[in-house]
This record gives sequence, structure tokens and C-alpha cells, in this order.
Amino acid sequence: MTARRFTNLFFAVLFIGAGIFAAAFLYRDYQHLDNLRSENTVLSKRHDALEDESSKREAQLKSLQGDPEYVESVIRTKLNYAKDGELIFRFER
Repeated sequence: MTARRFTNLFFAVLFIGAGIFAAAFLYRDYQHLDNLRSENTVLSKRHDALEDESSKREAQLKSLQGDPEYVESVIRTKLNYAKDGELIFRFER
């Protein structure tokens, strides 16, 4: 009976050791998965923000290509151009 008891104890310790070893690797993999999910969330938000900016720039480009009044307003405000005979007043902000 002593040999049988020793064998049972050996397999019990071996099983518990293997379980602890597997749990350590699974926990590490779970942490890595959690980090990847967090990074995915951040990148998804950044992607959405860049898509919004891209659509705004496309709308602005479309306006610059097809709307002469918009082109004139951009030239006047951004580049400080004026028509002949006009005076530009600049105010400090």
C-alpha cells in the first residue's frame, strides 16, 4: 500500500504543479490580451477622429474647387488679401 500511496501522492503533486504552471501562462496571456484590447480601443478612437478630420478636409477641398465665394473668403481671411481700393483693418486679439 505504501507504493500505491506514494504513486497517488506523486500524481497529485504533479497534477497540481502542472495546473499552477498552466495558470501562470494563461494569466500572462490574459494580461497580453487585455493590453491588446485597450490598445485597440485607443486606436479605434484615433481612427474615428482621423476619419472625421478627413471628411472635413474633403468637404473643404470640394468647396475650394467649386465655390468661388468660398475661395474668395478664404483668400481674404487666411492670406489677408484685399480688392483694389479696399482698406484692411487689423485688430489685436
